Order: sequence, then structure tokens, then C-alpha cells
Amino acid sequence: MDKRSGEIRRFLRLGGTDAFFEQLCRAHEAQLLAYLTQMLGRVDLAREVAQDTYEQLHRTYRPEELLFPRAMLFKVATNNALMQLRRRRVESAVISGPAGMEEVPDRSGGPDRQVMADQIAQRLAQVIQDLSPPLRAVFVMAHVQGRPRKEIAARLGISERRVDKRMTRALKQCRMQLSSQGIDLAEVE
Repeated sequence: MDKRSGEIRRFLRLGGTDAFFEQLCRAHEAQLLAYLTQMLGRVDLAREVAQDTYEQLHRTYRPEELLFPRAMLFKVATNNALMQLRRRRVESAVISGPAGMEEVPDRSGGPDRQVMADQIAQRLAQVIQDLSPPLRAVFVMAHVQGRPRKEIAARLGISERRVDKRMTRALKQCRMQLSSQGIDLAEVE
């Protein structure tokens, strides 16, 4: 029995699902609020998004379904924060009217940015093509086709843990190959 399964079973025995999610939220509350405050720029919005996140996790997931509870907590929080930012941007545009829309920056960039983006896309496609077939299959299913881990595991006849390991190796190899070509994806918009 792995440590994670033991923790989940202990929380389920102590108080069930509610206790598990309460412990998860309490354990990571300070980090989550700091992260969301940095992302949203306001503590009150961060608290609101954190509360929405806790409620969504409790409504949507069962503890035994969560392989990485902390990662899921932060993923759901990030998605909720992004929705909040989009909502604020739309509300701001509506309030300021058509004049406010003129101030929205053009993120498409000029022709030079488009050429650079095309070159990076070509190099990335080649790097993905150069991955070994098992790594490439997992990478394509997850990042190109958008399939969930559970489905990838079932289609390939491997465990979800094996899917995670292959994905980690594929991402590491892609990052190293692109880095050797002078491309740091963290700096690319």
C-alpha cells in the first residue's frame, strides 16, 4: 500500500470525504492564497476563487480519484482564477464601451513574431516526431488530442502511473532538445 492510499483511507475513516477535503484545503491554504493573490492582484478575489475551488473539488471529485490532490487543487484554482480574469476583462470592456475596446492590445504581433512562432512550431513538431514511439503516443494523446490520463492508460494498456512517467520523460526530452536549439518555451508567449 502506498503512502497516498493510506492517507486517503485514514481521512475517509476519520470523517469521510469532508475530512479529506478539509485537510487538503487547510494544508495548502496559505500557499494557494499567496499564489492566487499574485495571479489576481487582490486578496479578496484570491479568497473568493479559493472558496470556489474548494467547493468545486468537493462537488466534482472523490478522494480515491485524486492521484495528486495538491496538484489538482492548484489546477482547479488556476482555471478558476483565469475565468475570473477573463470575466473582469469582459466587464471592463462592457463598462468602458467601444472606446475601451480600442485600448485592448493586439497580441497577434507583427509579421516578425508570426515568422518566429512558425519556426518554433516547426522545431517543436520535429522534436515531438523524434520522441520514441511510447513517449510520442502519450504526449500526442495528452497534449494534442487532449485526452485524460485515465483514457490514455486504457487505450495503451498501461497504468496511469506509467502514463505520468512517460509524460514526464517526454516533456523533459522536448525541453532539452528545444533548449539545445536555443528555444526556452518559458520565454515564448
